[in-house]
Amino acid sequence: MAQIGKKEVKTPIQCSAAKFYEVYWKEAYLLPTISPRNVKKIELVDGTSSWEDKVGSRKRVHFDEAGLEDFKDEVVEIDPKAKQITYKVLEGNMMLFYHSFQAALEVTEGTAKWTVEFIKKHDSCPNPDHYLHRLDSVNKDVNASLPPKDVNAYLLPIN
Repeated sequence: MAQIGKKEVKTPIQCSAAKFYEVYWKEAYLLPTISPRNVKKIELVDGTSSWEDKVGSRKRVHFDEAGLEDFKDEVVEIDPKAKQITYKVLEGNMMLFYHSFQAALEVTEGTAKWTVEFIKKHDSCPNPDHYLHRLDSVNKDVNASLPPKDVNAYLLPIN
């Protein structure tokens, strides 16, 4: 019997929530540079011609160079004002285990949260903890690549 699941991971961030969200919304092409341990390559596919995500935008993400861990996703919901974006995985190795898989990013001041919703093909299929760990790791790398929200807090006073 198929099993429905939902899991989340929250990553503390010190950078601006707007700048963090913008990396995923408009600058995903930077992810292989920002997080090379986690994202090897990302490309626009199926007629998508802009890195600025809109409903229907599609990308292929490669987590490894051998192609053993990659997927194609599509943006199904986006709300830049609320700093939220939801992706549906269309194909890739993870779909061997899941009938459906969606990942939603919500960024607030101080936190970047990924929520994944999935339907397992079989009870014996693994939970997506591996993917949550990778998303958390990418979030940490994105946060580290951006200046802290309050840069002045890190400056020493001039006497």
